[in-house]
Amino acid sequence: MSSPFRRSDHSPSSQRSTPSRPYTNGVRRANGYHRSYHDTTPVSSPSRQLLEEFNRMLINDERAFRQSLDEQTAAQQKLHLEALDRALAKHEEVRESAERTRERVELELEKERRRQIEEEHRAVEKARRDLEEQRIAQERRRLEELKAQEEEKKKAEELKREQDAMRERQEKAKQEQDETKRRAELRQKEEELKKAQQPKPLPNGTTPASVPAASSPAPPPPSTAVPLTSQPAPVAKPTPPAPQPAAASAQAAQPDSNLPDGLVSSMQEREAIHRQYLDLHKRLKQMREQVTEQAKQVPGLKNQLSDWRRAIKKCCGQLSKGDTAEVKAGNKRSMVEIVQHLDAAANISEPSIDVTQYLVENKQPPGANKQGPACLLFLLNHFAKNVVKQFISESAVDAKSADPIGVLAVTVFARPQYLFNGQSLIDLLWAKYHVHCPILFGIYGSEKTKGGRLRLGWKFDADAGAFVSEQEHYDRMSGLGVGFASITLRDFSKSKNANPAPNRIYWQSFARILNTPANETQATHFVILKAMIDQYVPRIIGTFGGAGIALLRRALIDFPNAKGPQDDKGRKLPAVTAVQAMPTVLQRDLSLSL
Repeated sequence: MSSPFRRSDHSPSSQRSTPSRPYTNGVRRANGYHRSYHDTTPVSSPSRQLLEEFNRMLINDERAFRQSLDEQTAAQQKLHLEALDRALAKHEEVRESAERTRERVELELEKERRRQIEEEHRAVEKARRDLEEQRIAQERRRLEELKAQEEEKKKAEELKREQDAMRERQEKAKQEQDETKRRAELRQKEEELKKAQQPKPLPNGTTPASVPAASSPAPPPPSTAVPLTSQPAPVAKPTPPAPQPAAASAQAAQPDSNLPDGLVSSMQEREAIHRQYLDLHKRLKQMREQVTEQAKQVPGLKNQLSDWRRAIKKCCGQLSKGDTAEVKAGNKRSMVEIVQHLDAAANISEPSIDVTQYLVENKQPPGANKQGPACLLFLLNHFAKNVVKQFISESAVDAKSADPIGVLAVTVFARPQYLFNGQSLIDLLWAKYHVHCPILFGIYGSEKTKGGRLRLGWKFDADAGAFVSEQEHYDRMSGLGVGFASITLRDFSKSKNANPAPNRIYWQSFARILNTPANETQATHFVILKAMIDQYVPRIIGTFGGAGIALLRRALIDFPNAKGPQDDKGRKLPAVTAVQAMPTVLQRDLSLSL
């Protein structure tokens, strides 16, 4: 800010001019018409010299006067300028003080304004928190009332289930008595049959080459039906079977008519178990809607569940096949992310749900708590749904893609954090398999009728009002078959966790397909059979040993030759010929001769 006072020019004043005088050198100048007598005075005149001396004295005196006057003027000007400078400095000091005062006042006003705003915000937040606490308290009271109502309903259902269980136990005891009686009769018939078929000794005291020595039991012939309750043999190094005469082989190739169908598991028992899983699938749909509604009552929980559900779907779709380090690292990242979401859901205790309603075989200890985290059950059900979808969409096109999906599924359901009182929740996955691929559990029907197709898991397109095409159906079954093998043929010998899908499940499903009555076998049976074997022959032999080779021989040679369905012209269907061609492929690729 400039001062209103301005300094005047500090340069010294101009030389004071001497007023004109009518004299020159002390002599008055005459006009042009008059000449003074001095003009004619000689230069060397004494008076002339005196006059000039006097003039010089006057000039020097005037010069000294003017110099003194100039010095006084300069000194006065200097004093004035110094006074102006002091006034300007004082003015600047006053101005700066005023500026500081103004800034201080503005800062105080700004602080006061912010303080008022913060107080208003705190008041609004406090009112909002109070309102939210009131709402949460109301929701908690409402949930407690709903929980109490559900407890009463569950107690009534539990009482009804206990009554039903008592009736079932009574019926089961009666069935066991009948079964024991039937088995005793069966053993008696088998003993009589063995005595009738026992070879007579030759004259030289030897037995035929086809009959093994008494000290070493012979392996069952290739055509012997695989019983459903037979456990797979322990893993052993496979040895080639001993050569047999042609007559004995031909006799063994014929099925034993004295052995009843369904050696242990009756069709009624399979149907009953199948219905239980179908009912479980319906209850899971109801559970999904119930948990979604309960999540809406907890602030932010519904959105969190939706985010977790989308993340699990994304991770399942990111799994890749291959043994490279990059592929394994990517699959591990997807598994870790899924486990993180499931762990977070497991830590949410409310809303809770009776988990025993979603277990087909309840192995809970007496008096155990039946309530579990509903969010975890919701996400595990969604995870199982995505596993089945991946098998249908990807494994049907590329069978090798099923292995990482199967590893992920078994690993998740085997984790102790997701067990309910020590029992795996893998029934959620099997319920979906019972809906989409019932053949794996011994259910069969005709592909030419609507009811038969529904029993086989043939997808019905509600929008089109018709079943999907044969090719799409066979692709779905192929993907589910190879996916089932990838889940049930896992090796848990080096894992500290229990296998939720033990290898016996694979053996049982295989046996149920092979024991299907000849007039009930469909092309779907052979599609699933090929898918269960194609990528896992080394693992089948490594898991079951010599019994695995017998199983392959039974499935790839005897089963299609004896029970292959035919078309209208009497020719075997392509699915059957594909299974019949597999022994040649195994001989070529694995040097395995059946």
